[in-house]
Amino acid sequence: MDRPLVLVIEDAKSALMSTVITIKNQTGLPSTILDGILSGVLADVRKDACSEIAMAAAQEKKEKKEGE
Repeated sequence: MDRPLVLVIEDAKSALMSTVITIKNQTGLPSTILDGILSGVLADVRKDACSEIAMAAAQEKKEKKEGE
């Protein structure tokens, strides 16, 4: 059985936070610097999300056109 999405999201959030803490401890970078790095990473993820949405919309449009 598939896990509820809310639990998958919470696990992903915990894993990301754990990774950030590990990187902070390994590098000694302050949170102010990590904030900038994470903002850049978030911008990249948002760009990927927009691409995924556009591809899904194009695929749906193609499937509707083929179904006519």
